[in-house]
Amino acid sequence: MSSRFGRIAGTVALSCAALLALPATATADQAPMDPLSQAVTALQQQGASAADPALAAATAISGARTAVADDVDANPLAALDAANKILTELGITPFFYPTAAINCASVPGVPFGISPAVAGAAGGPWPNAKAPLLPPLNAVEKGETMFAFLPAGIVDDSANKAGMQVAWFNVNTLKGGFADMGGATTTFVDSILDNAKLDPITTELVRGALTTAIAKLPAAGARLAPVETGSGTVLAAVFGNVEHKTADGVNNCFYFPTVGLVNVG
Repeated sequence: MSSRFGRIAGTVALSCAALLALPATATADQAPMDPLSQAVTALQQQGASAADPALAAATAISGARTAVADDVDANPLAALDAANKILTELGITPFFYPTAAINCASVPGVPFGISPAVAGAAGGPWPNAKAPLLPPLNAVEKGETMFAFLPAGIVDDSANKAGMQVAWFNVNTLKGGFADMGGATTTFVDSILDNAKLDPITTELVRGALTTAIAKLPAAGARLAPVETGSGTVLAAVFGNVEHKTADGVNNCFYFPTVGLVNVG
């Protein structure tokens, strides 16, 4: 269990199994292009139109598979390594390469206001947390995937959590679509409580403990999205906007797409 969580009100202990982390950077040749291309062809042969959600998601992921972060300083202030460490400690597999937003960071000394970011995914059951007298506490169950986005340099996340999206495509089932990403704390806690189906009193006790624990993470701007992807090999692209407040008002940070893969049981 990550020491970042500490002790959760003396009762709820989060224990995240570490997944094999993919490299933070990769070339286009290392990305799994063939399965996606084959799946797109299969959908087209089945008569799927451009408006079909699965085909649209697969096309979006295919169009995002360029290492856009290669042209950006991938590690100002070593923030990128720190963000990747947070993901892996939580049992989330990082995507193939990082991303960044320009003219965004509020940290002094960062060139061009670059805010680097990483994304990742974890197949359910996750985090498979154990606590005395309670069922396993999972934000996503078998056949589901939790997608995560973690930027660096966002120091005052605004109340508006809209803007980040994930496009996903299961190459085994040929199913796919898009999902909006919500604030990390609310999404994480609500997903666990929805799955746990506890009595009202226990629900509120666990809600408070989980909220306290996840709030200890340096997660301003972090986003999560639980998705019913089904089991199989799932490709995904995360992209969009994060708003955060500065002394001059609200800054709108656009993050280029980053692509990854997760095997979902």
